[in-house]
Amino acid sequence: MNTTSNPTTVLFRRAIAWIIDGFFILILISAVVIFTADRHDAPTGLSEEEVCSQLSESSDNCLIVLDEVMIFDLGAKSPIFWIPFFALLANFVVLTGLTGFSIGKLLSGIRVTNRENGELPGLTSAVGRTLPWIVVTAIPQIGLGLLLVEVALVISSPERRRLGDRIAGTLVIRHFSHQKETRSHHPEH
Repeated sequence: MNTTSNPTTVLFRRAIAWIIDGFFILILISAVVIFTADRHDAPTGLSEEEVCSQLSESSDNCLIVLDEVMIFDLGAKSPIFWIPFFALLANFVVLTGLTGFSIGKLLSGIRVTNRENGELPGLTSAVGRTLPWIVVTAIPQIGLGLLLVEVALVISSPERRRLGDRIAGTLVIRHFSHQKETRSHHPEH
C-alpha cells in the first residue's frame, strides 16, 4: 500500500489529536477544581498532610497552593466529575458524530468517517468509537491495558483502526481526503 496516497496514514496526527483532546479536558478539570473548591487560609507551621487532615477526611481532595487550601468534592455528584464527562461526550460523541471532528482532530487535520461510505459517522458510530473510553471511566483499573490494546491495534492495522473504530465501523483519515479516495483504499475482505 502506498503510504503517500493512503488517507488513513495519520498515526502521528492521531497522537497529536489525542494529546490536544487530553489537554483540553485537563484544562477543563483544572478550571472546575479551581472554581468549585472550598477555600481556606493555610495554617502556618503544619505540613500539607496535617493541614489536609484537619480540613478533610481524605488528602486526595485537598490541594495547597501558596497560602490557600482548596478542598474539592470528588464524588459522583460533583461538578469535577460531571462537567468533564459532558465535555467528553460533546467532544467525542456529538462533535465527532455530526462533524467528523473532535477538537484535537480538527486542529491536527484529521477526521472520522464511516468506513463503508466515507460519510460522517453519525451519533451511533461516535458512541461506538467512544465506548472503550466509557468503559475505562467506569472501570479505571483496566485503563492502561486498554490503552495498550488501542495503541497496538492502531499500529498493527493497515487502516490504523483502534478498537473503537472497529466497534463503530469508522476510519480516521486526513481532513482533505476525498471520500472516493478513502473508499478506494479499503483492503479487500
